[in-house]
Amino acid sequence: MKQNIKKSVKRRLAIASGQIKGVQEMVEQEKYCVDIITQIEAVREALSGVGNLILQNHLETHVADDIKHGREKKANDEILKIYKLAQK
Repeated sequence: MKQNIKKSVKRRLAIASGQIKGVQEMVEQEKYCVDIITQIEAVREALSGVGNLILQNHLETHVADDIKHGREKKANDEILKIYKLAQK
């Protein structure tokens, strides 16, 4: 993994982890449901950002390497698989 991306991923995961702990505390304290849902959406956004960084890394490294070495079908199949997962 590219080091700059790895650094960003680790930072974002730490933030998401803190947000999840915050959601757990909110549930324990029986906070207002809308506030809990708002925090859950923040966690989803954080994880989506992590996913985007990992995808960027994959495209810039593995997929680019596959294309350079004549493995276009493998690269295309992986991209479609990721796209389909994102559609769920």
